[in-house]
Amino acid sequence: MKINFTTETIDRKLYEKSILTYIYDHYLFNDYRRLVEQDKWEVNIRTLKDFNWNFYDKNIKNLSKKMPHGVTGDNVVDCYVTDESNRMYYLQNMMVICHELSHMILKLYYPDSRGMLDHDDTWGKAGDVRNYFSTEIHNRVARGQTRKFTAWHEREYYFYGIDIDDITNKRNLNNGI
Repeated sequence: MKINFTTETIDRKLYEKSILTYIYDHYLFNDYRRLVEQDKWEVNIRTLKDFNWNFYDKNIKNLSKKMPHGVTGDNVVDCYVTDESNRMYYLQNMMVICHELSHMILKLYYPDSRGMLDHDDTWGKAGDVRNYFSTEIHNRVARGQTRKFTAWHEREYYFYGIDIDDITNKRNLNNGI
């Protein structure tokens, strides 16, 4: 897997270690097939100014151009973050990065499954049926299902990400929904 940066200020090694900590926490060491599939992905960490705001539908409201966000596509994760080295920005940025990485991880586990959105969000209404790797993450965000992770880079750093352990190989050895 390739991790690219267009940022200038953030500590790239810290972010790389944090990204890999989150990703590899969700695979068993012998889950070779998913490790190979995940290796085809590219993660891009970009500055907020790199985002093309024409990407969003004109009807979408309440999106701040100063707030980190991301987009997960086919074999690519694009995260737009605040390019500051401050610890609080790291926490905020990692929350967004983990959100997008969780979409990627569930896309590897459940590429064709469908799920129902439990609540209204920017992209849909409660009851909408969409890709499971999308709806499940958004449902968990709405329910506040996050977990603390720890990355080591000269010292201990912690961050929070979506808790998907119960639906990945880490705990769910039968690999079903």
